[in-house]
Amino acid sequence: MNLLAQACCVDTSPLHSGGTVDDTMQSVYTAVFWCSVGLGILVAGLILYAAFRFRRRRDDDEPRQFHGNTRLEIGWTLLPLVAFLSLFAFTAANMPFINDTPASAPMSVTVIGQQFSWTFDYGTAPNGARVQSFSTLYVPENTDVGLQVVSTDPPCTTKPAPSSGQSYAQSISAQGCGVNHSFYVPSLAGQMNAIPGQVNTLWLNAREGKYYGQCTELCGVGHAQMTLTVVALPNNLFQSCVFGSPKGVITPSSPACSPGGGGS
Repeated sequence: MNLLAQACCVDTSPLHSGGTVDDTMQSVYTAVFWCSVGLGILVAGLILYAAFRFRRRRDDDEPRQFHGNTRLEIGWTLLPLVAFLSLFAFTAANMPFINDTPASAPMSVTVIGQQFSWTFDYGTAPNGARVQSFSTLYVPENTDVGLQVVSTDPPCTTKPAPSSGQSYAQSISAQGCGVNHSFYVPSLAGQMNAIPGQVNTLWLNAREGKYYGQCTELCGVGHAQMTLTVVALPNNLFQSCVFGSPKGVITPSSPACSPGGGGS
């Protein structure tokens, strides 16, 4: 019961947006939803009107028989077509913004799915240490962050040495180990599968706060353990939290790693 009560208190709905990508996804969803509601009410209303207005009565004579009504048939063909094409155009116009990581994104993080946890790799710190966090992704607030999503499991390593011309995500993917996972933080962006041998990409831009996610691909007996948190911090706190550790291991309990925490 306690677990159920706690689950009800965590707001992970896509309708409670925490960033610009989900803002755009919401606008598409809202347009499609209300257009569908309007068309549904119109169709149901016409059906009820016709059923009531033209219902058969006992003293009715047989009505005049005729075939079709060209104007009506054109109307009920064009109206859904115009609605469908309008929604298609609106959706298609927004999909590149949702799907394509901005070329100007100042930061990229490698998201590594493994049975049954998440590792987030931020690259190399100024002191040469490779910076990683586990189960919690830290990002600077109001900043475009590209995510490279990969999967790996033992006997492969989550810290391979990239060969010449390879990114860290590509070096992980080239190992070809692991099972499918799916990275999903409903309040920030859409889902993205982590597939062995592939590097898949998405991006987010989050307002300050904490956001909760889950692996949404059944990946084994410990699938339910693959929860994750995204913490968006002011830039000065982000730098202290992520790149302030001499050994490259982020300390979640550090005040700099909490929204509203202290920092220089």
